[in-house]
Amino acid sequence: MKKLLSKVVLFLLLSLTAFSYNFPIEDPYSATIIGSSTMMTEGIMEEIPLKVYEIQIKDPKDIPDAFWYAKKFKFSFSKQPKKKAPLIFVLAGTGSDYSATRVKFMQRIFHTAGYHTIAISSQMSQQFMISASSNTVPGLLMEDNKDIYKAMKLAYDKIKDQVEVTDFYIMGYSLGGTNAAVLSYIDETEKAFNFKRVFMVNPPVELYDSAVKLDKYLDDYTGGKTENIEKLLNTTLARLKGGLTNEYANIGADTIYNIVKGDFLSDEEKKAYIGLAFRLTSNDLNFLSDILTKSGVYTKPTAKLTKFTNMKPYLKAVNFASFEDYVDKVGLPYYQKQNKASSIDDLKKASSLRIIEDYLRTSPKIAAVTNADELILSEKDIAFLKDVFKDRLVIYPRGGHCGNMFYKENVDVMLNFVNKGVLKYED
Repeated sequence: MKKLLSKVVLFLLLSLTAFSYNFPIEDPYSATIIGSSTMMTEGIMEEIPLKVYEIQIKDPKDIPDAFWYAKKFKFSFSKQPKKKAPLIFVLAGTGSDYSATRVKFMQRIFHTAGYHTIAISSQMSQQFMISASSNTVPGLLMEDNKDIYKAMKLAYDKIKDQVEVTDFYIMGYSLGGTNAAVLSYIDETEKAFNFKRVFMVNPPVELYDSAVKLDKYLDDYTGGKTENIEKLLNTTLARLKGGLTNEYANIGADTIYNIVKGDFLSDEEKKAYIGLAFRLTSNDLNFLSDILTKSGVYTKPTAKLTKFTNMKPYLKAVNFASFEDYVDKVGLPYYQKQNKASSIDDLKKASSLRIIEDYLRTSPKIAAVTNADELILSEKDIAFLKDVFKDRLVIYPRGGHCGNMFYKENVDVMLNFVNKGVLKYED
């Protein structure tokens, strides 16, 4: 039944005309779960020549042996048949890494359109936090994106002999969309890439507020009780064919959404799964930041972690901690010691897209798209985007959070801007 439902949904998505906005999923929660993990555009290559590369960014001595699997920064690269072509960086969404399904979908789209592609993990992914983050306490946009920019330069240096780049571009979805704008701001000074165009898909404006909203989805359903969250997660993961391959499996939105996207769910259940997908990122943030900074919130700072250490007790201690827990217990104390913040409000300001508001207002090479029913934006956030971007912003009537980004009309609008600098959409 689940397979049949999935096929019916996909048929409907692919058969609708692109001349009017007919995205067929009405409610934002279903759109977020189904659409963000489903390719809805015909003519996109199924297979592209992706290759994964590794770079040693941090001193291996600074990384506990327990995290041997991510000591080197990894990125994926797809190369056009001809060396001479534009190159686009694809930035993963919150907590996702370079290998996420949605990242690969974007690489397939741009590779089909004639671009070399490099995929970069989110600063909140295990992969990036362990291998490339200078402070391992992500959340401050300028700090994070200096790390990402460094990783991008090293990634390009690794493959530059294989390509002849005509122009550089950058795009990202969710937090990756916000990152794309901040990286463009940094590049205006550093000029390593001189990005020709920047495309933001469903970016958060206030990272803290968006995260708290997603956390609440799960707490409303489970009462915030650990045993209820654990039960929801375990019953969901039990449906994976073959189960999990190891206890370090990078479980995230891709995994959760693919399991449940064919189910008939109530709005409360849909919101719970969306919240669960995000809570797994929050859990990683609490767990990794605590260990890597030796903050002592969940684990003893003196604990010696080896390749053979059983990490389950340490994960258990985190107890499905929320994003608010991360900020209150790990983030704020850390940045207070660094003299970079004195209050939660300071952290909120440093994690807001508003830090580059003046740049966004005046840079014609940056465009953004979002949805009227976007889950992570408030009315105030949408008003901010309208005021700042004006005719460089498209607000689709529906789609939830990233739920319509692989729908044909959205893809056409994105490619039209990246290719030609023209943002054209008629509702």
